[in-house]
Order: sequence, then structure tokens, then C-alpha cells
Amino acid sequence: MAGRPLIQPLSPSRFLRDGLDWTGRTGGPAFAALLLVLGGLWALWRLGPLRFEGWTRWHEAMAALPLVVFAVPAMGHVLRRLNDMGWRGWWAWGLALPWARWALLAVLVAMPSSQRRRRTDSQWRLLGMGVAGMLALVLAGSLVWTAAPVRTQAMKPALLPGDLVLVRRGPLAVARGDVVAFRVGEETAPRFGRVIALGGERVAVEGGLPVIGGVAATRADAGFLSETFGRQGPEGVMPICGNGAVGLGAACLTRRLREVLPDGTAYDVLDAGARPLDRAEEVAVPEGFLYVLGDHRDAGGDSRLAVTVGGTGFVAVERVIGRVDMVLASSEARWPWDPRGWRPGRLGEVVR
Repeated sequence: MAGRPLIQPLSPSRFLRDGLDWTGRTGGPAFAALLLVLGGLWALWRLGPLRFEGWTRWHEAMAALPLVVFAVPAMGHVLRRLNDMGWRGWWAWGLALPWARWALLAVLVAMPSSQRRRRTDSQWRLLGMGVAGMLALVLAGSLVWTAAPVRTQAMKPALLPGDLVLVRRGPLAVARGDVVAFRVGEETAPRFGRVIALGGERVAVEGGLPVIGGVAATRADAGFLSETFGRQGPEGVMPICGNGAVGLGAACLTRRLREVLPDGTAYDVLDAGARPLDRAEEVAVPEGFLYVLGDHRDAGGDSRLAVTVGGTGFVAVERVIGRVDMVLASSEARWPWDPRGWRPGRLGEVVR
């Protein structure tokens, strides 16, 4: 009777079926092939919006859905590969460690098969498959919702450096006053801004106030934003203070104003005093583009500046990731897991 062939043809259905039986065996070459395919899909999903012109949500879904389908079976193949090497299943938890995961994957590809008795570790295996299932759900949900870190102070007081915000990505019409996340050029980290003018409108900035179609916004005093002068968030951003140069640990005070656009949209902004960017020439926003400003008018590059000098220029609607809805977590510390910098009062805060 003919034996089973040593090398079987690549088959997504077989990989899917075998991965759901995590007590079996997967050889090194088969695992390497699976890793190559999943790595390619992951790279396509992450880099597609940056590398390909005309990348749409449909393209993103086509790259993400196979990752969702294979997330649990892929973990099953990790456990099968550990079986094939004669290792215990709890080694798979090394994939949760940022640097150890790459070493573990290299070992899983390179190690020869073993004839030693396989270990079941059924409870750990079941837990690992459950975690993989949760990650698959998170990945599927990322097609509608995603989390994004805030690294600059351009959107104070609505967003602070060190915030992790929930961005709604579902099909939606961007409206004036929305706080949106968007991509600029080849940057991988998103930027944030408030939509001030839409395509087809004319907009200028006079005395720090937006002027839309010749009608200026209005402002009313809303007190002060008080914060400690020091490094904030993972980038170590130093706040811009309206009360001048202060020492580390001193009170940093900046005027807080309630700004109301001509259509009645209202939100809070910060003003640290007279600055060059308080004035911007009137421009016509092209169709399909947005004019965005930071709520901290003295802190950042937005549509008042071109991309070449650190601004955003006009923001193409197709580069908008989505609307920012709420703060998921917040820390002013250099490392988010440092409890000394946590801001528990911001958890769940709705962004308006």
C-alpha cells in the first residue's frame, strides 16, 4: 500500500481544517508556507493604504477577511508545530511578547520534527485558541472601528498627548466640526484635526478665528486650561503655555475659549497669545478635500501650512480614516503602562 506523500500540495481548505485540530502535527515547511501567506496578507492590510493609489475600504476588507478567517486555525498550526517538535503548548504564549515572538517563529520554522511523545496541555491550548478567537473578532471589528494614539498637542483640549482614541470608520459623511483622524503622505501614524471647511468653500483665518465664506466665527471666554509644565505622552511633548516661559513642574496656563462657527457648531479652543499662524490667507477648498484646524491654534501644523513645512495642507476625503468618538485610555507618561501617568478621568470621555 502506498504511503502518504511527504509533501502535499498547498491547500487553504486543508490548512483551515487541520488548524482546527490543534492536537495534530504540522511540519516546518508547511508552517513556513502558512506564515509566508499570513505575513503577506498582514503587510498588504497594513501598508495598502500607504503604498497603493486608489486603495479603498473594499480592498482593505479583502486583505483583512482572510486574516480573520485564519486567525484561530493559525494558532492551531502553532500548537501543531509545537507538537511536531515535541514541545509543550505553553511555549505558544511567547507570541504575546514583542521581541520573543520573532525568535519563536524562527524556531518554529527551522526546528526539525521530533518523534518524542507529544504533550497535550489541553487547558492552555484551549485558552490560547480562545485568545486567537478574540483577536479575530478585534480584527474584524477594525473594519468599522479602530484605535489610534494621539502623539501631539495640536488638538488640545479635546485630545491630549498620550490619549488612545476610538475612531469610527464605518461609511459616514464628514461634517463641519467633526474631529477626524487622517493620514498625511507616507506617515504611518495618523494625525487629528477638526473639520472647518468643506470642498467648494472659501476659508481664511483672521486673528486666530476661522472665516468661512466671509463670515467669521465668534469666541467667548471659557476660563483657562491648567496643566503641569513637563513632558507629556510617548513623544515627550512640552506644552505651549499662555503665561510665558515657566519651569519644569510649574503651572502652565492657557486661555480656553468657546468658538462658534457661522453654522452654530461650537467647541473649545486654546489661545496662547499672538502668533504668526493667527492669520492665513483666504483659499478655496477643492472638491473632495477638507480644511482642518487644530483646536490648539498655536501648537500645530494643520491646513494653514503645506505638508512640506510640517502642516497638512488640504486633506483629501479619501485619506480620512474616520471620526473620533471617544477616549479609550489616557496616559501622560513616556510608557503607557506606567501607572504614575494614567489619567483615569478621561476614560470613556466623548470627543466633541
